[in-house]
Amino acid sequence: MAAAGRARGLLAQLDEALAFEGPTREELEAELPAKVLVEHAVDTRKKQKWMCSQLHVVKFLLEFLDQRDSAPFDQKTTEAAVRNEMMQAKQQWKELKAGYQQQVVAIEGAVPRVLAQLEKGQHLAQRLKEALVRYEAQEQLEERKQQLEEQAALLRSRVQAQRQELHRLQGELQSQECVASGWREKVERSSALCQLLETLQGVRVVSASADEIDVELTPGPQQTTPDPQPATLDPQLLRFTLCWAEDGSIRVQSHSPLFPPPRPCADVRGTVLELQQSYGQLAPLLAEIQALQTRFSIDWQPQEHQLRFLQPSAIWTLAVEPGYPVWGGVRLLAVQGQRGPGDPGAWKPPQETPSLRDWLEYLSTLDI
Repeated sequence: MAAAGRARGLLAQLDEALAFEGPTREELEAELPAKVLVEHAVDTRKKQKWMCSQLHVVKFLLEFLDQRDSAPFDQKTTEAAVRNEMMQAKQQWKELKAGYQQQVVAIEGAVPRVLAQLEKGQHLAQRLKEALVRYEAQEQLEERKQQLEEQAALLRSRVQAQRQELHRLQGELQSQECVASGWREKVERSSALCQLLETLQGVRVVSASADEIDVELTPGPQQTTPDPQPATLDPQLLRFTLCWAEDGSIRVQSHSPLFPPPRPCADVRGTVLELQQSYGQLAPLLAEIQALQTRFSIDWQPQEHQLRFLQPSAIWTLAVEPGYPVWGGVRLLAVQGQRGPGDPGAWKPPQETPSLRDWLEYLSTLDI
């Protein structure tokens, strides 16, 4: 910018220096050629010479009149003085003419040189103008290039930010897809389990969620015992919850304290069938225990399959054999009285195959 300013100042000074002669050499030669300039100088010199002679005459007359008034007139002295002055004037005229001729020669010799310098100055001015135009165009081009580079950098920054945002959204989308895939698997698993459970007899789905499902089991028709047993309550519904852990394993939670759930299988179907089979075998026993709890102080221990009958004077432990009441029976396992343990074989109800109720009714009549 500083160089351009200096160039413009120099160009303005050059235009001012060349302004009096016109823009081009051709116009100068057309308007004021060297011959015209010489003729103008000669004519001016003639006029100056005539005026000088007239001035000398006036001077002579004035001096003559002055001398006439101041002193007696001496004709001879006056004529000599006039001739002397005439000679001096002629000599001055010769000197002026010679000086004029020298000036004319100098002017004629200087005109081509001045015209050449003028042409050179005009050529330099034209070159300076062209260079200034090129410089300004290049400067505008550089400014435009810089603007484009700044815009390109801004666009690259925006593209980079958009690319980062796209990567973030893609990662979030993948995360959401993983979550959705997990939910789909859970929903499909729950739907398949509900359909499976609804097809099984004696199974009813109470509620279902992504991680667990509540189910009620109804025991199927019970086999009759070889010997008729006293009437018992109908088996109760068993409610349990199937839960899925993060590793995909199954965990069973029973809602009945009398029924401990069996060890879960690897799949849901096997687990439900195992629960249904186990509860089907224990349903009559559990129903009978629920009925006896309203009359006797008993404590059922499902893991040991034992029933403890609590009395003020003794604690009776009854062992319930597997398959009761269809195949298995009940026997007295241990007795703990106030005087110490007793012989379990010393006590037995009168029935041939006594049930739990027979045992409890019989033991409640004893006082040891």
